Amino acid sequence: MNAMNRSPASIMTTALMVVILALTSLTMAVARGHTYVAGEVVICTGYGVTTISVDENGDPTGPVQLCPDMVLAMMSALDTPAPSVSRPEGSTEVIALAAIVSAHGLTAPAPRARAPPFLG
Repeated sequence: MNAMNRSPASIMTTALMVVILALTSLTMAVARGHTYVAGEVVICTGYGVTTISVDENGDPTGPVQLCPDMVLAMMSALDTPAPSVSRPEGSTEVIALAAIVSAHGLTAPAPRARAPPFLG
């Protein structure tokens, strides 16, 4: 099929994919070149707890950006179902323990000091 016979929907889809690819590649470039965070400052405000990312000088670094290398793994983690927690079925019984018998071991050996070796 040559370019002259393509439908307008096919041309628009191709153009949309090209624009999405260009925008996402720019976003990944910005995220990779973003300033690394040296730490976080937690501030308690009247509205709740706020965390601010700061660099090595203590200056705020701005909004947090997701790492493009691991964002796909995070997105796949959102697809996993929540674990079901239920009480195990069956009956329970009380197990009586036998009386605890104290076992005696050997006594510790007595310390035996000796003099330094004889030189002479």
